[in-house]
Order: sequence, then structure tokens, then C-alpha cells
Amino acid sequence: MTMTEPVNLHTMGIPGAGGDAPVGEKKNPVFAAGLSLLFPGLGQVYNGETGKGILVLFLVLAGLLVMLIPGVAVWIFGMYDAWATARRMNEGTVPFREVRLLTIALFMVLWTVGVLALLTLAALAAFTAFTVAI
Repeated sequence: MTMTEPVNLHTMGIPGAGGDAPVGEKKNPVFAAGLSLLFPGLGQVYNGETGKGILVLFLVLAGLLVMLIPGVAVWIFGMYDAWATARRMNEGTVPFREVRLLTIALFMVLWTVGVLALLTLAALAAFTAFTVAI
């Protein structure tokens, strides 16, 4: 190959140079599920599905606020979905999506605000339930 010929970086195996998935990059399904276990929706964000992660977060918070069982059910589904999506990305049946650190940081801010709002609503409900009107 001479210096005047065009170079196809994708066929040379250079990561990030084009194509559907970066060469050699894999998602860790157990890590994705673990993130969703600790922070509902974060496994989806790790997989590059930020919208789905926000939806899982809000459904878990709403489910926990209304009744415990719906929130836990969505939480468990979120863990399974994060694991399964990471596996499918590694197999190539789902397009690989990169995630940025800024996206994860913004999601964690949203997660913190959501949890604080849930705790505030729960405290107000408890306060109202135990307050006696005179």
C-alpha cells in the first residue's frame, strides 16, 4: 500500500473509525444488571439506552410510592432488561451503543432528585396520616 491510496480505517480494525460497533468493545451483562440493582435504570444508561433508563427509574419510583410490589417488579424487570440487552449487544443482535460519562452523571443527578422526591412524599404522607385534626 502506498501513501496515495485511500485507507479504510474500519477494515483495518481501528476502534471508533466507523462501522456499527467499536472493535473489541463489549458490554458486561453482569455489570449492567448490578448497576440496575443498585440504581434502577442505570443499567439501561450503561447500555446506551438513556430514555429507557429514565422510564425504568420513574416507573420504579412511582410503583414504590403507590404500592411496594409494582415498584419491585419494575426494578427486577430493569435488572433483567439491562442484562439481556448487554448480552444482545455482545452477540450483535442489538446495535452497540456507547455511553458517555456525562450521561451517567446527569442520570445520577436525576436519580438523586427522584429518590429525594420519593422520600419527601413518603414523609409528608406519614406526617399527614399521624396528624390529628383539632
